[in-house]
Order: sequence, then structure tokens, then C-alpha cells
Amino acid sequence: MATNSKNWVYLILKPNIIWAAVVLIIAAGFFYFKPWQAKPVQTVSVSATGTARAIPNIATINATFQSQNPDVNQARKETDAKISQVISALLALGINKKDIQTQNVSAGLRQSADYQPMMYPKPTPTNEYSVNLEITIRDFKKADQVLAVLTQNNASNIYGPNLQVDNSDLDIAKSKARENAVKNAKIKAQELAHAANRSVGNVTSIKEQGDYGVPMPMYAIGGADLVEKASSIQPGQDEVTITLIVDFALK
Repeated sequence: MATNSKNWVYLILKPNIIWAAVVLIIAAGFFYFKPWQAKPVQTVSVSATGTARAIPNIATINATFQSQNPDVNQARKETDAKISQVISALLALGINKKDIQTQNVSAGLRQSADYQPMMYPKPTPTNEYSVNLEITIRDFKKADQVLAVLTQNNASNIYGPNLQVDNSDLDIAKSKARENAVKNAKIKAQELAHAANRSVGNVTSIKEQGDYGVPMPMYAIGGADLVEKASSIQPGQDEVTITLIVDFALK
């Protein structure tokens, strides 16, 4: 009876012993191979540049309006009257109100440039009040009309028109340049990997360098010159440039 009891106990415990051994082996392998420690991914890092075309679609003109008067407040009122008349004329041309912005206001005593204390009596002090306006033109054919409004209202220090790219179009060009930069980066990475008898995997990192190239503003004389320069962009003036540093996994 004792022998039979031992056999029954052995038969009952045998599966448990086997499973315990299996678990012990798995645990030992788990700690030996350490699967939680990921193997470092080998990568190749390349720098690449992408470009995209950006056609100027706006023009800006800056003009100064000023008045002189011994009373600075009166000079301000006279200048404001000129500004009001100019804005009304520009709105009548179809220029949007948001495209007419005040850039700078200045006021102060104005001394005559040719005043010589030993030869002439001292002139009466006068104040000068000036306002600088920036007008954005989105229809280049209106450039001459805008210039006419400014000159007819005695604007001084007229500067422009300058051709530029609208911010929304510039952002689109930047996005396209980034896409082209990634494509160029992959080509360069593939060349390097091939030289090392490897192949390129997925992108692991992308860094954009802080500086990028954008089209430089161009100066035009009148509406006809604006239209001509906008349709025939000079080399180097119409490209947005983005430089990226891209890391690829190596296989």
C-alpha cells in the first residue's frame, strides 16, 4: 500500500514538476537574452536641400505725408486730412482697407537747413508731423493708379513698388521645398548605403536648419514694369530653399 501511495503522489506531482522546469528554462532564457534591451539601430545621416518656385504676387509701396505748422496739433490735423483723402482715393480704386497700413508716425521741431545765425534773423520755430503709409497692391495693373494718387496728394519719399510673395503662397512653396529636400536626402542616403553594401530603411529623424532662402523683393517702376517682372522672374529670385538633416535606418 505504501508503494502504491508513492506512485500516486509521483503521478500527481510529475506534471507540475515538468511545468516548473519549463517556466524556469523560459525565465532563464528571458534574463539571458534580455529582450527588453532594444538593439541600437544603425543609421546614416545626410544633409539635403530642396527648392520650390515662388512667384511674386503682391507689391508694396511706401509713402510719407507731412505738414509743417508752429502748432504741432495743427500740423497733425493737416497731415491726417491728407491721409484721409488718400485712403478714400485708394479704396475707390479697389484697394482693400487691410492693405493700407500706417508704418510710422513722427513729430517734432523742424530747423531750416540754410539758417545762418550771423546773417539772418532767427526763423520762427515750426513743427513737422509726418506719417508713413504702406500700401499693398494685389492687382499689379493698379500700380500706376496708386502712384498717381500718392503724387497728387503731395506724398514725399515714395519707395516702391516692391514685388514680394504673399505669406500663404510662401508657406506652400516652403512645404514643397521640404518634400523635395526629403526626396534628395533619400537619394543621397541610398548612394551612401550602396557604397557600404547596405540598404536604406525608414526615416528615423528629420531636423530642419533654422535658416532658409526666400525670394528677395524686387523693385519695379510703375505698373508695366511690375507685370513684366512678375511674368519673367530673374534667376535666383523665384526660389524658396529649405535644408534638412535626415537620418535613415540601415538594413
